[in-house]
Amino acid sequence: MKVLEKIKDSWKYVKLKDILSIFVFVFALPFALIFKLINKIKHRPLWLICESPDTARDNGYHLYKYIKLNHPECFCYYAIDKKGSDYKKIEQYGNIIQYYSFKHWIYYLAADLNISSQKAGNPNAPLFYFLQVFGFWKNKRVFLQHGITENDLKWLYNENCKFSLFICGAKKEYEFIKDNFGYPEEKVVYTGLARYDGLERGKNNRKQILLMPTWRNWIGREVNALNKSIEFTETLYFKTYFSLINNKKLISYLEKNDIVLYFYPHLNMQKFISHFKSKSPNVKMVLNKDIDIQKLLVESSLMISDFSSVCMDFAYMRKPIIYYQFDKREFREQQYSEGYFSYERDGFGPVFEKEDQVVDKIIEYISNNYKIEDDYLKKINSFFEYNDKENCKRNYEAILKLIY
Repeated sequence: MKVLEKIKDSWKYVKLKDILSIFVFVFALPFALIFKLINKIKHRPLWLICESPDTARDNGYHLYKYIKLNHPECFCYYAIDKKGSDYKKIEQYGNIIQYYSFKHWIYYLAADLNISSQKAGNPNAPLFYFLQVFGFWKNKRVFLQHGITENDLKWLYNENCKFSLFICGAKKEYEFIKDNFGYPEEKVVYTGLARYDGLERGKNNRKQILLMPTWRNWIGREVNALNKSIEFTETLYFKTYFSLINNKKLISYLEKNDIVLYFYPHLNMQKFISHFKSKSPNVKMVLNKDIDIQKLLVESSLMISDFSSVCMDFAYMRKPIIYYQFDKREFREQQYSEGYFSYERDGFGPVFEKEDQVVDKIIEYISNNYKIEDDYLKKINSFFEYNDKENCKRNYEAILKLIY
């Protein structure tokens, strides 16, 4: 019964192209099996790494860069849309495959290791979800994660993913996933996230702050995004952030002190960014395609967010964070259940529900030269056991154990 419920739930995400992908799979399979046999004869395990189809900026990119620079003997490829803005960034390391191409299908099916920062990380998510989760296609898949898991994310449970290796970025996260997500203990490892090697502690731009909220699945997901009777501009999400970026007290302070606030909504919410306007030239809307998010994080002095795991990256650099959680109850009921991480107890900054509280705290942090309070600094130091530049190295060594 549980299997039938899973199939029924996943069917609503299926489109015509997903059904047609079955024929691509059948056609690609013989070529993949021959390629796999050749690689086995030549003793060269194939590693295929990716992130989202058009990106090279997350854990996949940093791991691939590390491998190409430090282990050139590794038979490793990276899948990306060559029309994407990040392609030039990854091109220099070679072995690039066009995402969704027929070659991508062959290499994915032939790979000894499929490695991705995304849950899917394959040429067709619905098809491979069905094949992998229900046991029709067994391949070794490594989940690098897109960010540290704070919440009880049932869609990442072993029964829903069947990852061969689940990479963790913090000790408490590792213990929570190992104990609650249903994976055999050896399949969950604490190595630190690969992209943390690109973060620089203490480096920032004193004239720049970042507003970066996560998405709301009842608004941003295609299948259930805003039925036609609801307008995006009528949602609490829009009204709240539109009000904040147009707050007179905040704008006046930013302009007086020549400080820029970058508003960077989650990737799944960027389709709505044209609705956001500010009266101030000091408030800038940022599109994913136009900027490297890690560069933005490194250069910013203060972050305002809600429930986004990107706060972990900012905290890793020991910089101040403000949590603006105006819809906490709705978020917990409709999106993510709380896990081991309580923002009030464990958070790396103050938690507010009201706009005026957020604005006052922003001004306070700026006037105090962005100094993070000692209590939050102690929590950060306790949370991150690894504070070095060897996250990629640990990732690589953990993955290597899957084939040797």
